[in-house]
Amino acid sequence: MGEDNLQSHPNWNAILQWSLRFQDEPSENRVLEPLDQERREFLMRAFEDYAAMTEDPVKSMRRHLEVIKNPASSKEDCVVALEEIAFHAEDIDEANDLYLMGGLQVCCAYIKHYDPELQSLACEVIASAVQNNEKIVQFASETFVLSDLLKLVDTAQHEMVRVKSLLAVSCLVRGNKGALDKFNELDGCNVIVRSLQSPVPKLQLKSLFLLSSICLDSPDQCKVYNSMGVPQQLFAMCSKFSTEDHTAETHDASILITLKLLHTLAIHSKVDFPHDALTSFTTLRDSLGGDRFKEERTFCTLLIKLRPPSTDGVDR
Repeated sequence: MGEDNLQSHPNWNAILQWSLRFQDEPSENRVLEPLDQERREFLMRAFEDYAAMTEDPVKSMRRHLEVIKNPASSKEDCVVALEEIAFHAEDIDEANDLYLMGGLQVCCAYIKHYDPELQSLACEVIASAVQNNEKIVQFASETFVLSDLLKLVDTAQHEMVRVKSLLAVSCLVRGNKGALDKFNELDGCNVIVRSLQSPVPKLQLKSLFLLSSICLDSPDQCKVYNSMGVPQQLFAMCSKFSTEDHTAETHDASILITLKLLHTLAIHSKVDFPHDALTSFTTLRDSLGGDRFKEERTFCTLLIKLRPPSTDGVDR
């Protein structure tokens, strides 16, 4: 709590001072006794002050929804409102309240907004609300929401809109069989494969993460992505990784996810290893030093072992 709040709420200041004095006393000198009437009233007033400062989540969401429903609201006010709603939606009970009051539907309409910042924030609301929430997952899958999110991933002009819409798709599809079926029905496979080819690092990383999650949860999907040429894209990425310097302190998460996804695909479908696979994986493994790359080196070794034996003396 900031100094200004302490000054404007003297009860809190008094509680702080009292607590510090109590902590300074040796434990053997502390005497625990029932609160007298004066202290009891003092604490009750402090708790009442706190309650007055804390807004009921439902009231807060209703207030912010009124802002984004009002055409006269400024962009700045709508940004704040959507940020607050996204924060509330992280709590599953509050996400349910948002849905039941029709607020989620209002927020979802913003994914079609002309302003990219408001579009991105609407995607954040959806990403927060759908997690571990079967009711909202079903709503998003059976209405326009998933379809519109995939369109944004594929065609949005603004980089952040593509990244945030893919985040929402990922939160919606991962671990949800019904949502995954709808995703496939809407040609989501091709959308994600195209986003994997993006030069935008964040978009590529989120695409890798979603594909890895789908293939781990639903191994039958591996044959689909194998037939679409995903392993060849991953081999090319590994080959590129093997030529890069990995001595910096930053840890490129895309390396591990790429290797894991490629390993999953190779186990559950017949992957054609390129002729230089042994060289690429060996070079990459040798370039990844230190404990922080231990798991990456392990997957390089596993992929080397999965590589079919050469029959013509050529590195395969």
